[in-house]
This record gives sequence, structure tokens and C-alpha cells, in this order.
Amino acid sequence: MKSANKKGVRILAVVVAAAFVTTSTIASAPAASKKVFKVWWYDKVNTPTGQTWAVALKEFKKSHPELDVKFELKTFEGMNNAGAQILNSNAAPDVTEYNKGNGTAGLASKAGLLTDLTAYSKKNKWNLPSSVSLYGQYDKGLMGTGKLYGVPSYGEYVSVFYNKDIFAKNNVKIPTTMAEMEAAMATFKAAGVIPMEMGGAGYQTVHNVYALAVSRANQTWINSFQLFKGKAIDATTDANIKWAAQTILKWKTAGYFEPNVSGVSPDDAVAEFQAGKAAMVIGGTWLDGSMQTKISTFSYGKFLLPGTLTVGSAGNLFVIPTRSKSKDLAAEFITLILSKKYQNYLGNAGGLPLFADAEAIANPASVLTATPFGVAVKKNALAMYPDWPVPGYYDILLSNGTALLSSGDVDAYMKATGTFYNDGRPKA
Repeated sequence: MKSANKKGVRILAVVVAAAFVTTSTIASAPAASKKVFKVWWYDKVNTPTGQTWAVALKEFKKSHPELDVKFELKTFEGMNNAGAQILNSNAAPDVTEYNKGNGTAGLASKAGLLTDLTAYSKKNKWNLPSSVSLYGQYDKGLMGTGKLYGVPSYGEYVSVFYNKDIFAKNNVKIPTTMAEMEAAMATFKAAGVIPMEMGGAGYQTVHNVYALAVSRANQTWINSFQLFKGKAIDATTDANIKWAAQTILKWKTAGYFEPNVSGVSPDDAVAEFQAGKAAMVIGGTWLDGSMQTKISTFSYGKFLLPGTLTVGSAGNLFVIPTRSKSKDLAAEFITLILSKKYQNYLGNAGGLPLFADAEAIANPASVLTATPFGVAVKKNALAMYPDWPVPGYYDILLSNGTALLSSGDVDAYMKATGTFYNDGRPKA
């Protein structure tokens, strides 16, 4: 995904804490004489992307004193569940972060809720390579081709965060095969350490099952599952998905998670890892800033889950709702966050910019984030995200993934999630 920036694997990172900007400093006091400009996103201020966008918005506000800039921090869940309804109302913002994929941006574009950005891209010279633009392109709601409805500005992927001190104490090396991964977890369990933290009541269940499924898959499978190209997948019987569900359940039964894993939130799971109570946690690059700022009692690292493919892609999109009253200004803000200035800032804040100058990224701590991503990109091993293919799939994967951990019923999981996918997949 980062082929447009071949030096991307060298991007360095450190959270620039002093640059944090709060909502209160961004939004000005109400001014009846000023035109309101509404900006939304859901990346928190302690994330590299949230921090970068906040600083960019502060500059945007300064350059437009005639505007009453109103920023609102949303949540992923809120936008995932009600984004289309909001975009189709008078409450719609002028520009917002929006989730990529057929079930979200695809559905909104098909419903006529998003502005075609093709002309803005040409006018403002966004120069998006196809490996980046495909996530914002939709044709009749299907991602990969068609008009440009959204623009990503960063990369992201899911990997394993690990406690180097616990690994060293138990003489465990970074696993390179699934057998080594399971042997490592067995060693930690025997030593009285929680092998793997997981928020079974939230998105980590969705990501972890899919991460295991794609660890055995190939790009032909991804093209079929995600982009509906080639032979259709029957998700009620698919061998990769079934093995993944069985493996998650096997790890739970073996005691590799907390006993009440189905009731643990992702935030609590991450906090437990950050407190040094577990050897590993599977999570995305959106956790990098939090890991860097909150871990102080041990050393940690990252590695890719063993297997063929890795969950990841270009990041979420900035879109301009059709109901936006200031489309030109919204495009100006998108241009700002795509600029070298803020792409370089994102790199120094610990993110994975798509268009940064490697020479401008100064802190070697970023290698921790960039190196695994570079490995996945080099292998052409990015597998997108599990909830993208069909509308409403995330909720189905989440509820049934949590139920799987509670009930141990793999067949019920396959039937519920597979039937929903099969019914939602476009018919030939």
C-alpha cells in the first residue's frame, strides 16, 4: 500500500506530546456573524493521526478567521453504526473521517451521500497512486474502481505487541510460525503469565479471527472475499474462516486469554498489557501512540502474526458529505493534511504517512512501527479488514465472535456470519 513512498519503511516515529491540541482550543466561541465550518473525526488526540489533524486544523482555523470552526470528536462505533443516517441529515459535517469499505463508504457513496472528489483531486494535485486511491474509489458501492469519494492520508496494520522483558525471562524468541506462536503461549501460561490479552467484547475479536483466517490465505482469496473477483467464497464453510474460529476457541480453552475474555473490552485488554500483566496483545497502529506514552516499566516490540497475510491497508478516509455547505473549504483541509508538512509531522508523531519525506523524519523510535509494515508491503501481504465486504458485517462479526468465546459453538458462528456474508455479497 505504500509503494508510492518506497522510503516509507524508514519512517521514524515519536509522539510529540507538546503539540497536542484539545477540542477546546480548536473550536472557537459561537459567532453569529461567522460561517460555521464543521469538522469531525474519531481518532483520539493521543493517536498520531488525531494529533496531526488537530494541529493542521489549528492552522486551517488561523488562515480562515472568517469561519466559526467547530470540531467534534466522534467514535468509530458511532460512525460505523449511524454514519449514513447522519450524513443524510442536516447535522452532516462539512468534512469528516469515514470508514473505508463496501459496507460504509461504499454504501454511503451508492446512496448519494458523498461528494465525488475527482475534480478536487486534479485541481489540488493530490497525486494519489492507485494503491492508495482504490480505498476511496467506489463503483455502485463496490471498492476499488470508479469515482473518488474519499482520501486516505496514512497507512495502518495489525500486529502483535509483545513484552520484551517477559519474552527474555522465559527464553522465548519471536515466533515465525503458528506452531512457535502456540508453543510460546504455552510457555507463558506455564510460567503464570497471561499469554495474550484480548478484548473479546469489542473489535479485537473481529480483528483476531480475521487475522488468523488471512494468515492461511492468499491474495486470490482476498480478491474474492473483499473485492468479489473470481470464484465466490461460501463463508458458511470456508476452510480459512473455520480454522480461525476453531483456533481462537482452542486458545481460549487452553487458557491463553483471560478466563472472562468474552467480557473484556479492547481498552481494558490494552491497559492490562501496558501494565505489564501479559506477554502479548494483538492490535493496530492506532495503539502506537498510547503504547509509547503509557509503557514505562518494560521494553516492548512488535512483530507480524505468523502466516502469509497481514490485516492492514491504507487508512480511513476523509470524505466530503453531499450535504456539506463548504465543499471547497473541505477540500482545502484535505489538501492540508496531504501536504508534505503534515505528512512529515505524522511520521514524527509515530504514524505511517503515505507521502512523507523520509529525510524529514528524525526519531529512530519510528522504526518500531514502520519496519513490520514495510515487511508486509514488500510481501504484498496486506489483507484489508474483515468488516469491509458487506454492509452491517461488523456488528455480525462482533456479536457472533463474542458468542463464540462464550459458547464454544463454531458451527453457530460459521452459520451466522457466513450466511450474512453470502446474502450480502453481490450476485452475479
